[in-house]
Amino acid sequence: MKKISLLLLLAIQGIFLQAQAPGTGLQIPKTAIKAAYLGSVAYPGFKIGVELPYKVVQIEKAKRKGVKTFSSEYYLSANLGYYHHTTFHDNFFLLIEWQKRRQKASGWFWEMAPGAGYSRTFLGRETYTVSDEGIVDKKTLAGYNYALISFSYGGGYNFSIKKKNPLKTYGKISLLGLFPYNSFIYLRPTVEVGIAYSPTRFWNANPNVKNKKK
Repeated sequence: MKKISLLLLLAIQGIFLQAQAPGTGLQIPKTAIKAAYLGSVAYPGFKIGVELPYKVVQIEKAKRKGVKTFSSEYYLSANLGYYHHTTFHDNFFLLIEWQKRRQKASGWFWEMAPGAGYSRTFLGRETYTVSDEGIVDKKTLAGYNYALISFSYGGGYNFSIKKKNPLKTYGKISLLGLFPYNSFIYLRPTVEVGIAYSPTRFWNANPNVKNKKK
């Protein structure tokens, strides 16, 4: 019985150590599903997506008070977003982001993410077309297609660092650019508040992990 208990203990310890980056107490990031409230100025919407880590650099930096440990995490993120602007348009967009996150040993993190994608708007009011013969027709699902670029910056808290809970909460601000819009770029600020959850046995990422000392 003692041998069985010892084997179980070693197995659990091995699983726990595999979830940590070599040489540090920080967790190796996993693929996460994200869901957030998205507000464009005062207009409500949502954003859902998946973030996939592909590279992690664990850094140990010598300080007078001791060694400071943090990590630079790199992700690819795919997202579907939407907001409703009354009397103007409804905007659905697909967005691919390259995301860099600085994860502290305390659990807090900061991140930035440039992105690019596709936007489809639907006009908020009834739209009509007039033919060369003067015939007026109501146009259903009227709207426009745009290329989309974005940049976001924000931060949050990673519960897996201290409490081993596979959950993150975050908030960030973004600037969306839709083009061509009357031969220009239409800029739209957004605010995002959401969660990211890493389910067990979900998309296995296996990011490349490196250690660095300063």
